Amino acid sequence: MKMDDLRDFLELLEEFDEVQRIKVPVDWNLEMGAITRRCYDVGAPAALFENIKGYPQGFRTLGAPLGASKKRGHSLFARTALALSLRPSASAKEIMQTYLQRRENLIKPIVVSTGPCKENIMKGADVDVLKFPIPLIHGGDGGRYIGTWHTVITKDPDGSWVNWGMYRLMVHDRNTLGCLFPLQQHIGQMYQKYEAMNRSMPVAVAIGGQPVIPIVSCVQIPPHVNEVDVAGGLQNAPISLVRGETVDLDVPATAEIVLEGEVLPHERMVEGPFGEYMGYEAGKSSPKPIMKINAITYRNDPILPFSNMGMPVHEGQTATALIKGAEIYSELRKLGFPVKGAFCPPYAVGHMAVVATEVPFVNYARRLAHAVWATKPGLFTYYIVIVDADVDPTNMDEVLHAMTTKCHPVNGIHQVPHNPGFPVLLPFLPPKDRLIGDAAGVIFDCTWPKDWLPESIPVKATFENLWPSHLQEKVIKNWGLYGFDEAGD
Repeated sequence: MKMDDLRDFLELLEEFDEVQRIKVPVDWNLEMGAITRRCYDVGAPAALFENIKGYPQGFRTLGAPLGASKKRGHSLFARTALALSLRPSASAKEIMQTYLQRRENLIKPIVVSTGPCKENIMKGADVDVLKFPIPLIHGGDGGRYIGTWHTVITKDPDGSWVNWGMYRLMVHDRNTLGCLFPLQQHIGQMYQKYEAMNRSMPVAVAIGGQPVIPIVSCVQIPPHVNEVDVAGGLQNAPISLVRGETVDLDVPATAEIVLEGEVLPHERMVEGPFGEYMGYEAGKSSPKPIMKINAITYRNDPILPFSNMGMPVHEGQTATALIKGAEIYSELRKLGFPVKGAFCPPYAVGHMAVVATEVPFVNYARRLAHAVWATKPGLFTYYIVIVDADVDPTNMDEVLHAMTTKCHPVNGIHQVPHNPGFPVLLPFLPPKDRLIGDAAGVIFDCTWPKDWLPESIPVKATFENLWPSHLQEKVIKNWGLYGFDEAGD
């Protein structure tokens, strides 16, 4: 199914019982956040709030759009699979393979004269972002966050590159947002350039596009690759864009809400804290850049999607970390490493990467791990687990077995101090290091040492390895005769 907007995706979620329409009155002040948190915890469908206290009928919010699924017959990643038009039972491996195949087929967007996002337009004194039912998500948040599952669109000052990224946005007042723009990420580097020139950075925020748009916006794609081209590849059709009303930027034509404005140079307001992706309230209140909103366009009966960051599993793992593993694999293959797979386990919040590989020489695992850290998607990964090619990196049972039988507790673990970390947010850092993102990394070498003689390497005790092939075939053929069902139970 080709999805042109968020509403197409909602129809697909309804078809597979992955969305719950909530018609009873619900409060934007913490109640929507609590309900959505519960959805993640129990694997319930996404929550479409249709009756929000203090807001007119038709103004809706969608919580947990790509949250984890525990519906019978569906995989944990069912909604991410549906976002890519795959069946809801698709495995992590299948989703990553599909992503990588489509990602190689970049499709340029098309620019149209107008679109549904222009059905309503507010400018100047009429601008009021609080017109929308923005949730106060967590108790303890510094404010209401309109930017948790969205796209921030900026252009490099020289005009050569347009970046789409996902960076949290807190409401200060009707036309002012607080912005978290880490210097390690593309938007922080762009903003530094504008600020050095004492210029405002033009920005557009697109909220509520078809799901491939927020997916590519939070996946740490290498620099100078336009995420909109990747999004087109993921849906096998170009993304339709329309020119902003007040900024020289193109925005998704079918977005539910578009904010247009500028990030002012050298101006700061206190932003945070916020319940973050790694499962803790992180990023204490501190002065951060501000965005002044000059125009808002939106659809009739707009839908505001939001992600309730916190303990796994939420969009940060079902989509972001899943695709991050695929990007790490792709980057390593381009560098010539003989890797067979890579995976970021959901409960590791994107901080761990497991890489399965052939081992061509001694101490290879350390070289491979440092290569992961050198890639854009591997930047905020602190725990690197290197396993042999016969281990499935998406199977945590196999990975744990490899760690506890192949990784020497002293010689196989290599600590790496002063690796770049996500500033402000990392829970394991002391306050001073957390402020500047002075983190660390560790490598778990779970491969057989290359300098061991072949006869020194233990043979894995499996059905396939320790019984002759003719006997394996006999057992499988006669499985039903032994009284077992054909599934092997």
